[in-house]
Amino acid sequence: LFQPHSRVHVTMSLLFISTISIVLLSYYFIRRERRKTQVAELEEKIRQRRNERESDLKWAAEDAKKISEETRKKIGALDFEQLRAALQRGDYTCSDVVSAYYGLALEANKDINAIVLFIKESRQWAAEWDEKAKQGEKKPPLFGMPVSIKECTDMKGYDQTRGYASAIHCPAEHDSPLVAQLKELGMIPFVQTNVPTSLLSYTCGNSIYGWTENPHKKGRTPGGSSGGESALIAAGGSLLGIGGDVGGSIRTPAVYTGIAGIKPSHLRFSSMHSKGSVPGRPLINASDGPLAHSIDTCAEICKVMWSTNWQSEFDPYVPPVLWRQDLYEEGRKYRIGYYLDDGWFTPTPGCVRVVEEAKAVLQAKGHTLIPYAPPNMPEMYRLFVRSVCVDGGAYLINLMDNDIVPPKFLETILPMRIPILIQRAAGHVAGLLGYDRIQKLCQSMARTTSELRESYAAIEAYRHTVVQEMQKAGIDLLLCPAAVMPAPPHEGPLDLSSGVSYTALFNMIDFGAGVCRAGTWSEEDERKLADYPTTDLWYTMTKNFSKDSVGLPLGVQVAAPPYMEEAVLRVLSDIEHGMKK
Repeated sequence: LFQPHSRVHVTMSLLFISTISIVLLSYYFIRRERRKTQVAELEEKIRQRRNERESDLKWAAEDAKKISEETRKKIGALDFEQLRAALQRGDYTCSDVVSAYYGLALEANKDINAIVLFIKESRQWAAEWDEKAKQGEKKPPLFGMPVSIKECTDMKGYDQTRGYASAIHCPAEHDSPLVAQLKELGMIPFVQTNVPTSLLSYTCGNSIYGWTENPHKKGRTPGGSSGGESALIAAGGSLLGIGGDVGGSIRTPAVYTGIAGIKPSHLRFSSMHSKGSVPGRPLINASDGPLAHSIDTCAEICKVMWSTNWQSEFDPYVPPVLWRQDLYEEGRKYRIGYYLDDGWFTPTPGCVRVVEEAKAVLQAKGHTLIPYAPPNMPEMYRLFVRSVCVDGGAYLINLMDNDIVPPKFLETILPMRIPILIQRAAGHVAGLLGYDRIQKLCQSMARTTSELRESYAAIEAYRHTVVQEMQKAGIDLLLCPAAVMPAPPHEGPLDLSSGVSYTALFNMIDFGAGVCRAGTWSEEDERKLADYPTTDLWYTMTKNFSKDSVGLPLGVQVAAPPYMEEAVLRVLSDIEHGMKK
């Protein structure tokens, strides 16, 4: 039926198809077996770490028994300045305080799961400070004060996993510059706190340590990525914490848990030894900073740390800018631009209300409030997403594909796996259907290095535009919402990554920005939520996530150009004290 050459052709075709099939099947089975081996190794690492953690918690519980429950309660009842004064007077030893905060942190952790590991050397450091005090050495300004540390902040001898199991048992070789300076000033890092996988989320959970709860309501996130810090402080397990912020990672957790925090412009603290969420990312820089119950505590920490050129002497890339007391003087009056809606994402009723109330407080204190609108926020947010991811998500995809992460985190990177041309085509369709915000997000990833370069140029131009507009209007600082909603359910932020524009703006333009508590979600806010828009999926999710939030904390945000952090702290202090009256 077939000519000889036809039979040869068919045979060769079948042989080719068979060979390709065998190669592909072999590749598939090899990859599957390698992944099985990899997963088994990662699961073993997680098992070991959980056992280490359990042993660690038991060790801390035993050490906490070195002081009486009465003494622990007395120490726990003191605020930051009261405890600082008590240590300076010698009312308590550093060892007493460390033991007390082991116990306080463990008690808080029962309901929130914020602790990663205790820093066992803190016991030794406390004893060393006590001995120096006995020998008559002058006590440093932060003598014996306990401080909790976000897990991704370098602590010599401890892991910075960022929620990735593959990074277990890979301890840091150095302390971060901020931790090193705090230790020299007398502070005692005593515990590491939880973070979300990748750090690029405003929730807080991972496959190693689990999910951290909001102390105000179980089932709600404490925010992220410094969620372990904010939860532990809010629950009374720490007085002061150190976090990092690349899109709101200090400010959002502080607001969700009802505490305070500040992200300085990134060059006021050194970023040396910093791991970061995506290494090698320019312009969108992570900033370390303090979180505490009160913004006054954050101000005091910044004042002490910036009273010398320690940071710039340690790292010559940090400008030698000292604490600017004239900007922080009580009674200093500022011209403050304010806005309630940034033009990208309308906040829910309570988040708007507290800004209006903060505005009234500031006016009563003599500040001048001026309406302001940030320029072209939809385009700003597109540039932010592009620059945060840098490589279209390749770095994140590779890390998550080679690790064990909660399934919801894998869902968040699914759009990054879609070829960029198809993403843009989908964005075009979304635009035709009237979903302009979704269109912007679909067009956010860079396809070429030329597009990335153009984006960096656009960010630099945007920075100058914002500053020039503020100068033209005579505006010193900005007041605005800190979040679009109160603390949502744990997985809410993974569905709503577009909801961070109010904090992300100040990372992109590298302003100093801080937050403080300004109120509580009320029954009236709950009723007004009925009128909140549902014009697209994001607004619908925000509305649903905000329901049943009565009693949850709300906050406001203040920001200013680089090296004006002292002014930010002054205005936030005026708000914090004014809102308490």
